[in-house]
Amino acid sequence: MKNTYWILLALMLTNCAINNVNNSQQLPADDAQLIDYLFSECIGNLPGTSVMVIKEGKVVHEKSYGLANLEAEIKTTPVTNYRIASVSKQFTAMAVMILINQGKLTYETTLTALFPDFPNYGNNISIRHLLSNQSGLVDYFEFIDEDRSEQYLDNEILASLMKLEAGNFQPGSQFEYSNTGYAVLAQVVEQVTKGTFAEFMEQEIFQKLGMKNSKVFEANKTIENRAFGYTGKNDSVKLNDQSVTSAIQGDGGVYCSIRDYYKWDQALYTDKLLPKDQLADAFYDWDNNTRTDKEGYGYGWYVDFYEDIKLLNHSGGTAGFETRVSRIPSLNLTVIIFTNTDRHDRNIMHMVNALTSIYSDYKIPMPIDVMMKKEIDLKGTEYGNKIYDELKHNPRYKKEQTTLSYLGFEYRRMGKLAEAEELFIKATKEHPNYFGGYYGLGRIYQDTKKKDKAILNFQKVLELGTGAETGVLNRAKNELKQLLEDK
Repeated sequence: MKNTYWILLALMLTNCAINNVNNSQQLPADDAQLIDYLFSECIGNLPGTSVMVIKEGKVVHEKSYGLANLEAEIKTTPVTNYRIASVSKQFTAMAVMILINQGKLTYETTLTALFPDFPNYGNNISIRHLLSNQSGLVDYFEFIDEDRSEQYLDNEILASLMKLEAGNFQPGSQFEYSNTGYAVLAQVVEQVTKGTFAEFMEQEIFQKLGMKNSKVFEANKTIENRAFGYTGKNDSVKLNDQSVTSAIQGDGGVYCSIRDYYKWDQALYTDKLLPKDQLADAFYDWDNNTRTDKEGYGYGWYVDFYEDIKLLNHSGGTAGFETRVSRIPSLNLTVIIFTNTDRHDRNIMHMVNALTSIYSDYKIPMPIDVMMKKEIDLKGTEYGNKIYDELKHNPRYKKEQTTLSYLGFEYRRMGKLAEAEELFIKATKEHPNYFGGYYGLGRIYQDTKKKDKAILNFQKVLELGTGAETGVLNRAKNELKQLLEDK
């Protein structure tokens, strides 16, 4: 029966995949089955998913599933144009770096130097602060009226910032991920070039790399091969292509296909856009204008490490779209997944992590929760916990003290409370001095109206609070207070 399941699934995937022309690397059966399982949720007349793995310059895995347009029943292909959301930031960063290379800007140029009417706090905000998310600029969602229906634009964000007297913190003193900063960078490009951000991206990046399919979103302008965004699951899927912030360009406005992204990825190994020594700056953490070899954020890229292997990655999420990219330059390996639905939960992360592990020949360990989720979905939580016990000491698989509780919350979000409860219980047994499992149990027992058990677990969270996130501690305190008042 088990073999029959995998045979049928493989046939379904083959029928639904498109243009899998370069899948040249023969994978072990277990790895191939894991990939089939991970993408089985993409099968059918559902919003689309396009995936590509690039290894040593060659496409070794390429598939597209589902529909780019449900209403018109248009299937996705490798040239389907997805809104890549915050993965766009690496393109915005490149545009600014090109201007710096052209001598039209420096990393130390300040906002007030570029925009003379900008308030005094802009004297301390440099281009480098914007690129590395250390500007302290206020989140643009604080400017947007809840009742607004007209789309917000990058220049409006700049205008709103000019009405303030200060940012959130001293620039360069800390990291705070900032969509605002990247929207401002698009305005920097326009201020320096006296043209539009979309025109500069087209001329200086897309055309030079032959990315004929890629565009920066502009209202009322056609995007060829466009995927439309959706939300919801199963029978409740509905169009959700635009939001009030979807016309903002600098932080997430690029539309791109996996085929075009291949050209971009390969260009990052060359000097086609920038000299290599200058390009390298994008791939390091920056700490108050100092390049470091630690984990952090570069210019449009998160920088992580596994042992001495550098991992560059970024995800994106916006109305109707989720995307994720992982690059390991030392292994010449890149994994790309673009989707036109915003309801993948953590599954897109599981997909990318699994492909990264498999195609790195496990030089990057497989997160153990990927293996657990497969067993839980196919057989039940007992088998998922069993796999955890079997693999937790195997160096090919990665586990952390957060693994079980994070997976528990994933099942809670899916409404699978029984599975979540078992995972949280397992978390408290494996890591009795870590608050995560107890916090999860507190939330589950709240959901199931078991107040006494919820109280006990929230009290345990506060008892173990050292090292817990402030937000978690505060929520536990508030939930405990409410439960005690309601008794």
